[in-house]
Parts: sequence; C-alpha cells; structure tokens
Amino acid sequence: MFRSSSSPAIVLRKNRVGEIHKALHMLTPEAGLISAIAHGAYKMKSRLRLASEPFGYVRVYLYHDPVKEQFKITDLESIDLFERIRASVEKFFTASLWAEAVLKSFGGGESFGELFGLLRDALKLLDQSPAGGETRVSMQFLIRFLSLLGYAPDLESCSDCGRPLKERETLLLKRGGLELLCPECAPGAGEAAGLLLSPGGRRYLEATRAMKLERAVQVGLEAGAMGALKALLHAYLQTALDIRLNTLRVGAEIL
Repeated sequence: MFRSSSSPAIVLRKNRVGEIHKALHMLTPEAGLISAIAHGAYKMKSRLRLASEPFGYVRVYLYHDPVKEQFKITDLESIDLFERIRASVEKFFTASLWAEAVLKSFGGGESFGELFGLLRDALKLLDQSPAGGETRVSMQFLIRFLSLLGYAPDLESCSDCGRPLKERETLLLKRGGLELLCPECAPGAGEAAGLLLSPGGRRYLEATRAMKLERAVQVGLEAGAMGALKALLHAYLQTALDIRLNTLRVGAEIL
C-alpha cells in the first residue's frame, strides 16, 4: 500500500489510546484487516468522532509510516453509520458477534473481498430489520460466513458413514467437532453436544443459502426450530474458529 491511500472500510472495533485517540480495527475489500490510529477522535469536536464508531461503513484516508510500520487515519468520510444498530441492544450484540468472528478469522483469510461485501450488506439489513428480525439476519450472515471460510455444514451425507441423508432425518452435531451425524451414527459417536438440526432447519438451510441475502432474510422458520438452529450455528462457528467467542459468552441472554 502506498504511503497515502484511501479505501472503503467497515469499523469492527475501537480501543482507546491515551486520552483522546482511537485505535480502529477495520475490514477493507482490498487489504483485508487494517489497524490504524485516529488521532484526537475522542475529542467532542473532532470530525473523526462519529465516523470512527464500530459498525460504520466509511471511506478511510490513511498515511502509512514505513519506518514504524503503522497506519495513521488522516480523514474519515461516512457512507452509512447504521445508527439504528447502536440504538438497539439486540442489533448491537448481533453486529458485535459478526465483528468478533471477522477479527478472529483474520478477515476471512484470502476471502476478505467477498467477506467485506457480505458484512456491508448484512449490516444494512440488520440496521433496517424490524425488532425481532435480528436472528434471521444473523443466521444468514453466519451461514455465508462459514461457507467463505470453507466450513459449510454438509447437509447431503452423514459425516461418519457417508450415506445420503433422508429428508425427514434429524441430525446431531458431534461435540467439539464439525460433523453432522445421522441418527444411526449418533449413538456410537461418543459424547455428543446434544445440538440437533431438525428436518425443518435443514430444509431452511438448503433453501436459503442459495438465495440472495436480502431474499433469504425474509424466509421464516418456526420459533423452536430457529432457536435450535441458532444454538447449532453458534457452536459450529466457535468450533470452526477454534475459540470461545466473548460476545456469545457476554450476550448469551440477548443473542
């Protein structure tokens, strides 16, 4: 990257540096994850103050110091600050989960360009979603996020015996793994997590993951099946990233 450059970016996290500065961790479509200092961004009258808040979609202007190997933010232009996300506890924790997952995956590895587009579009839909609609948006983000990482659940065959799965079979997620097991293999698989994928949840995944995101978030699922799918995807996500996500721990009653 040149000494001076600009790029679209999504702010994932902020940290205080000294009394008035912010360290921002951002996802960009061409360079992946970038950390940079926004000097004076905590000042009340700073032009960087609002645009440097988490989940904002911005254009960032950067200066790269090749000696210190650091980035400095010279300006931020707001494209969409998604203000309704920060005004809602449910939306805020949902976006926080996505941001933590993106950071822990190192920006999706080589898929950061696709991930940037997915995160931007998902944040827009989350910002616009009615109260109670956060789960559907989050499920669709997580399904696509896992696919980008190469961890999409196999919904066609049992991970143990390999036989094709029947339409009305309930699958079981093996504890500490990414394997979905058929009913015959589950009892012999050792201790299982007890997280089930119902036939309805499986049909929901199969149908929606081929849809465009804005269409998929409109598809509903019975509350019990959605709750079970959410628990399964959260467990699957943490296993894929090989880490316990702090957002899921702190926000367990909200997410």
